[in-house]
Amino acid sequence: MEGAGLTRDGLESPQGSAFTPLVIPGSDPRLQSEYGTRDKDLLRISKVPDEGRRILYGPHISLPPGLFRFELSFDLEARGRGMVTVDLARAGGHRDFYLRRCFEWELQRGLIRISHALQQSIDRFELRLYAGTGFVMAVKQLAVFRLGEPK
Repeated sequence: MEGAGLTRDGLESPQGSAFTPLVIPGSDPRLQSEYGTRDKDLLRISKVPDEGRRILYGPHISLPPGLFRFELSFDLEARGRGMVTVDLARAGGHRDFYLRRCFEWELQRGLIRISHALQQSIDRFELRLYAGTGFVMAVKQLAVFRLGEPK
Protein backbone atom coordinates (compact mmCIF):
# COMPACT_ATOMS: atom_id res chain seq x y z
CA MET A 1 0.00 0.00 0.00
CA GLU A 2 1.21 3.49 -0.80
CA GLY A 3 2.02 5.66 2.20
CA ALA A 4 0.79 9.00 0.84
CA GLY A 5 4.29 10.46 0.71
CA LEU A 6 4.52 10.62 4.50
CA THR A 7 6.93 9.11 6.99
CA ARG A 8 6.34 6.75 9.94
CA ASP A 9 4.28 4.05 8.26
CA GLY A 10 2.73 6.57 5.92
CA LEU A 11 1.01 8.51 8.67
CA GLU A 12 2.98 11.47 9.96
CA SER A 13 6.39 12.97 10.55
CA PRO A 14 8.56 12.08 13.56
CA GLN A 15 7.40 15.30 15.29
CA GLY A 16 3.90 13.81 15.33
CA SER A 17 1.90 16.69 13.86
CA ALA A 18 3.39 17.63 10.48
CA PHE A 19 1.72 16.36 7.33
CA THR A 20 3.20 16.79 3.90
CA PRO A 21 0.46 17.84 1.45
CA LEU A 22 -0.09 15.16 -1.12
CA VAL A 23 -0.73 15.97 -4.79
CA ILE A 24 -1.61 13.01 -6.99
CA PRO A 25 -1.70 13.84 -10.72
CA GLY A 26 -4.34 12.32 -12.97
CA SER A 27 -1.63 10.23 -14.61
CA ASP A 28 -0.88 8.45 -11.31
CA PRO A 29 -2.22 4.86 -11.32
CA ARG A 30 -3.50 5.35 -7.75
CA LEU A 31 -6.42 7.25 -9.33
CA GLN A 32 -8.46 4.65 -11.15
CA SER A 33 -11.42 4.43 -13.51
CA GLU A 34 -13.06 1.68 -15.52
CA TYR A 35 -13.93 4.37 -18.09
CA GLY A 36 -10.60 6.18 -18.14
CA THR A 37 -7.46 6.38 -20.22
CA ARG A 38 -4.17 8.07 -19.31
CA ASP A 39 -3.10 11.02 -21.43
CA LYS A 40 0.12 12.79 -20.36
CA ASP A 41 -0.66 14.16 -16.87
CA LEU A 42 -4.42 13.53 -17.09
CA LEU A 43 -6.91 10.74 -16.59
CA ARG A 44 -9.60 11.11 -19.29
CA ILE A 45 -12.98 9.63 -18.37
CA SER A 46 -15.65 8.98 -21.02
CA LYS A 47 -18.02 6.37 -22.45
CA VAL A 48 -19.94 5.85 -19.20
CA PRO A 49 -22.65 3.33 -20.20
CA ASP A 50 -25.50 4.39 -17.90
CA GLU A 51 -26.52 6.30 -14.77
CA GLY A 52 -24.92 6.03 -11.34
CA ARG A 53 -21.62 4.45 -12.35
CA ARG A 54 -18.49 4.84 -10.24
CA ILE A 55 -16.29 6.74 -12.67
CA LEU A 56 -13.31 7.56 -10.40
CA TYR A 57 -11.85 5.98 -7.28
CA GLY A 58 -8.60 5.91 -5.33
CA PRO A 59 -5.90 6.59 -4.22
CA HIS A 60 -6.07 3.87 -1.47
CA ILE A 61 -3.69 5.60 0.95
CA SER A 62 -3.30 5.75 4.73
CA LEU A 63 -4.13 8.98 6.57
CA PRO A 64 -3.66 9.96 10.23
CA PRO A 65 -6.45 11.49 12.35
CA GLY A 66 -7.10 15.15 11.63
CA LEU A 67 -9.09 17.69 9.71
CA PHE A 68 -8.37 17.30 5.99
CA ARG A 69 -9.22 19.13 2.79
CA PHE A 70 -9.54 17.06 -0.38
CA GLU A 71 -9.47 18.87 -3.72
CA LEU A 72 -10.28 17.12 -6.98
CA SER A 73 -9.47 19.32 -9.97
CA PHE A 74 -10.57 18.51 -13.51
CA ASP A 75 -11.79 19.86 -16.83
CA LEU A 76 -15.45 19.08 -17.44
CA GLU A 77 -15.79 18.34 -21.14
CA ALA A 78 -19.44 17.17 -21.17
CA ARG A 79 -21.97 17.26 -18.33
CA GLY A 80 -24.07 14.28 -19.39
CA ARG A 81 -27.32 13.23 -17.73
CA GLY A 82 -28.21 12.53 -14.14
CA MET A 83 -26.79 13.24 -10.75
CA VAL A 84 -23.07 13.47 -9.98
CA THR A 85 -22.06 12.43 -6.45
CA VAL A 86 -18.82 12.30 -4.49
CA ASP A 87 -18.01 10.26 -1.43
CA LEU A 88 -15.13 9.50 0.89
CA ALA A 89 -14.70 5.88 1.93
CA ARG A 90 -12.24 3.37 3.27
CA ALA A 91 -11.45 -0.30 2.73
CA GLY A 92 -12.39 -0.26 -0.93
CA GLY A 93 -15.73 1.43 -0.31
CA HIS A 94 -16.97 -0.90 2.40
CA ARG A 95 -17.55 2.05 4.72
CA ASP A 96 -18.63 5.49 3.57
CA PHE A 97 -18.04 8.34 5.98
CA TYR A 98 -19.03 11.19 3.69
CA LEU A 99 -21.43 11.34 0.73
CA ARG A 100 -23.06 14.21 -1.14
CA ARG A 101 -24.34 15.40 -4.48
CA CYS A 102 -21.94 17.62 -6.44
CA PHE A 103 -23.03 21.19 -7.01
CA GLU A 104 -23.35 22.40 -10.60
CA TRP A 105 -20.99 25.32 -9.88
CA GLU A 106 -18.32 22.82 -8.73
CA LEU A 107 -18.65 20.88 -11.96
CA GLN A 108 -18.50 24.02 -14.08
CA ARG A 109 -15.54 25.39 -12.10
CA GLY A 110 -13.71 22.05 -12.30
CA LEU A 111 -12.98 21.80 -8.59
CA ILE A 112 -14.64 19.68 -5.92
CA ARG A 113 -13.42 20.67 -2.46
CA ILE A 114 -14.32 18.72 0.68
CA SER A 115 -13.20 19.37 4.26
CA HIS A 116 -13.71 16.44 6.59
CA ALA A 117 -12.41 15.36 10.01
CA LEU A 118 -11.01 11.87 10.44
CA GLN A 119 -11.28 10.84 14.09
CA GLN A 120 -8.88 7.91 13.69
CA SER A 121 -6.25 6.67 11.27
CA ILE A 122 -7.72 5.48 7.97
CA ASP A 123 -6.19 2.75 5.83
CA ARG A 124 -7.08 2.47 2.15
CA PHE A 125 -8.73 5.90 1.98
CA GLU A 126 -10.43 6.66 -1.31
CA LEU A 127 -12.43 9.44 -2.91
CA ARG A 128 -15.12 8.16 -5.30
CA LEU A 129 -17.04 10.02 -7.98
CA TYR A 130 -20.26 8.71 -9.55
CA ALA A 131 -21.89 9.99 -12.75
CA GLY A 132 -23.80 8.77 -15.77
CA THR A 133 -24.18 8.61 -19.52
CA GLY A 134 -22.50 11.40 -21.45
CA PHE A 135 -20.25 12.56 -18.59
CA VAL A 136 -16.76 13.35 -19.90
CA MET A 137 -13.94 14.81 -17.82
CA ALA A 138 -10.17 15.10 -17.69
CA VAL A 139 -8.92 14.61 -14.11
CA LYS A 140 -5.95 16.89 -13.40
CA GLN A 141 -5.17 15.95 -9.79
CA LEU A 142 -6.32 15.04 -6.32
CA ALA A 143 -4.71 17.09 -3.56
CA VAL A 144 -4.87 16.23 0.16
CA PHE A 145 -4.11 18.84 2.82
CA ARG A 146 -4.20 18.49 6.61
CA LEU A 147 -5.82 21.53 8.19
CA GLY A 148 -5.52 20.59 11.86
CA GLU A 149 -6.03 18.11 14.67
CA PRO A 150 -9.30 16.19 15.10
CA LYS A 151 -11.76 17.58 17.64
